[in-house]
Amino acid sequence: MDGSLTTVEDIDFDFENSGVKVVVLRELPVPAMATAKVGQEIEMPYWTAKELVRDGYVKFNEKHVLDLAKIQKVHWRETDTATRKLIAIQPDFYCLLRRHLDELRQDTGKFRELDRYETLARDIVNIRVQKIITLSATPVSRETGNVLQNLASEERALYLALSRTIESWRAKLMPAAEAGK
Repeated sequence: MDGSLTTVEDIDFDFENSGVKVVVLRELPVPAMATAKVGQEIEMPYWTAKELVRDGYVKFNEKHVLDLAKIQKVHWRETDTATRKLIAIQPDFYCLLRRHLDELRQDTGKFRELDRYETLARDIVNIRVQKIITLSATPVSRETGNVLQNLASEERALYLALSRTIESWRAKLMPAAEAGK
């Protein structure tokens, strides 16, 4: 995904149109994809894949599935007291998270899984936001650049907005000190 996207809506739009890998489960109804064989992995826009998954023609590659086990692993890594830094998560983490939550909300039989998933997601978001706030208030260094690679697209947009706001605020508080750098 494009690092210059600044809103969740922009990031979501970009994600919906990005290519994802799927595994063909049965002959596809789309003439342009009719040559794909059962068991073959192919790439297509997310919005197309979502419809074909719903209808049972394909399944998402594991990379594009954010199930409870994966979110528990991210939660465990984020809440580990030995780790104060942002752990690496995939750039489309929140896009997948929002979509999985929507699916769970639509399936009334998965109330307990939804509750658990929402609790873990909320914890992850809160912990990561705190870390991003701290990071955005820190002067940019080589280490900061390395940490930015660990951010999801939405987090990168938040970090950039916070950093600009904090730098502007600092410059207004201490204009002479900023000019003397």
